[in-house]
Amino acid sequence: RTEVALRYDSQDTIEFYGVFARNEHTVSRKTNGIIQYAHEDGSKVGKNSVIANPYSSASDITLTADITNLQKRIDTLTDAQSLAGTDNSQIEAFDKLITEKHSKLIQAINNGDYSAVADIKYELLNLQSKRDMVKGKVSDYSSVISALNAKIKTLESRKSAEPVSVLSEETGYFVSSIDGYESKITYDNIDTITPAEIAEAVKTPKTASASGDIIGKMIEDYKWKLAATFTEGQAAVLTENTNVKIIVGADQSEITAKVENVEKYGDDYVAVFSADDLNSTIASSRVGRFKLLVDSYNGIRIASSAIHFDKDNNIGVYIKSGTQAQFVKIERIYSTEDYVIVRDTTDKSGYLSLYDNVIVE
Repeated sequence: RTEVALRYDSQDTIEFYGVFARNEHTVSRKTNGIIQYAHEDGSKVGKNSVIANPYSSASDITLTADITNLQKRIDTLTDAQSLAGTDNSQIEAFDKLITEKHSKLIQAINNGDYSAVADIKYELLNLQSKRDMVKGKVSDYSSVISALNAKIKTLESRKSAEPVSVLSEETGYFVSSIDGYESKITYDNIDTITPAEIAEAVKTPKTASASGDIIGKMIEDYKWKLAATFTEGQAAVLTENTNVKIIVGADQSEITAKVENVEKYGDDYVAVFSADDLNSTIASSRVGRFKLLVDSYNGIRIASSAIHFDKDNNIGVYIKSGTQAQFVKIERIYSTEDYVIVRDTTDKSGYLSLYDNVIVE
């Protein structure tokens, strides 16, 4: 009985819940009406840039969104129209770009990244419009653009009034929600946080929409810290002032963080990590579930039953070569009771290669 030697990636991880701390403060403005935010949470904004628009009603927000989408379509068609009269030598290039963009669209949908879906949709429309123009399927988009402009005017007339935009007074990363921990768990005091305080924050995360005069919070820079409770055995793999890999978020982003300190509290240990790699998940979350990457193994996985030693005590496996069984050597990386991960030695003569038929029984 044989098995094909295939590439295998494995990770040893420790799962844990942690609490974030950032240099942040709440943002207050006196506004009237319903607030519509101009950016996604965690987006970097500059001084005097628009962070929110207060509308008098929800219908005004809907009308504004519809107008924005119509304007995007106009911009797309206007750009495509610039290719009027171009020869068809670019058709193949557009076909390739459309195929690539379609694949990205499907990937974004599968990942639940709907903001990216919206952007890719207009990029795809732009490419398809350009291809139709180059192919000669349409001579121009003037009539469509005129109809869209007329629709925009109709929608504009239905709006109550234009909002007075709320501007940022500083540069930073804006988040529209608050959680009540902004002044309790800070970048400066998280080094002394206790297991009980971590447990309380993890158990009852207080995430709420901004209300009253508070419209959100501003994160001053891209630095952050993360505190978590570990057992004695788990803490044994952590060494102060060394770098570790932490896997964050649903997209399994791998971030390099520094172990700031490890403190013992009774039977528990609290470790504090620091990093300067801010993304939207870290910016908008107070607590989260993470993985500490202890070790990773990349190579070829084979069954433990396939392992043998030759007369010279070389470790290896037998592979099926035609009708013969041939012994080839291996370089072992990691072993368990059921399987062994060995180095990919495809380029070495006399060693196991990818896709060899390994005799396991």
